[in-house]
Amino acid sequence: MKIAFISDIHGNISALSAVLKEIIKLEIKKIYCLGDIVNYYYEADKCIELLMKYNVKSIRGNHEKILFETYKNKNKFYEYLKRYGNSIKINHSKLKKNHLTYLKSLKNQKIIQINKKKMLLAHGAPWKNNFYFYPNIKKKWFKKISKYKYDTVILGHTHIPMNKTLTNKMKILNPGSVGQPRDKTCGASWMVLDSNKMIFQIVKTKYDHSKIKKQIKRYDKNNIKIFKYFKKCN
Repeated sequence: MKIAFISDIHGNISALSAVLKEIIKLEIKKIYCLGDIVNYYYEADKCIELLMKYNVKSIRGNHEKILFETYKNKNKFYEYLKRYGNSIKINHSKLKKNHLTYLKSLKNQKIIQINKKKMLLAHGAPWKNNFYFYPNIKKKWFKKISKYKYDTVILGHTHIPMNKTLTNKMKILNPGSVGQPRDKTCGASWMVLDSNKMIFQIVKTKYDHSKIKKQIKRYDKNNIKIFKYFKKCN
């Protein structure tokens, strides 16, 4: 059986649609999402609807938390609007009760078991949802994570793929980002597990970037941070 892991969609429906199309083509029935469905880009509503349609089991990312903060606090709304662009405002317009109910239902972490292997799914790190656990992070953080009693820990948040095995044989994995890769590549990044062989593989799915680039120019043409990840992508 094959299992897919996706993360950091960030409202990029073009990328998510392409990934799900490939997942279906590969006859993968079970999909887990590591959070950050919303913000940065502009069609979080459609992304949520696709996740619900394909029964994707998701956890909450830091951007789901950010989104709900913008509903509760006007100052936070404008702070995050400046930092993350007009997707914040667009989400307030597009996201309906069913979308928000779905996002509110998400837990911070999920524990699963595959072939007697205990796995933890978290967004940033087991101890903090918005902690950046990069592949080249200081050794003290690998030491800290190794103390958790799991065979495998799968994380998102960094937008950079990772596949490391620690000295205690714990695997630390990151599928990268579907919606906004930060590893200087253009394809949507995700991960597939062959549960028969217990082999994890990073997958890059190509898709047409023209729609997302047009949307960025329309809504956030002056936000260099948002645009830079797709500047060289066709």
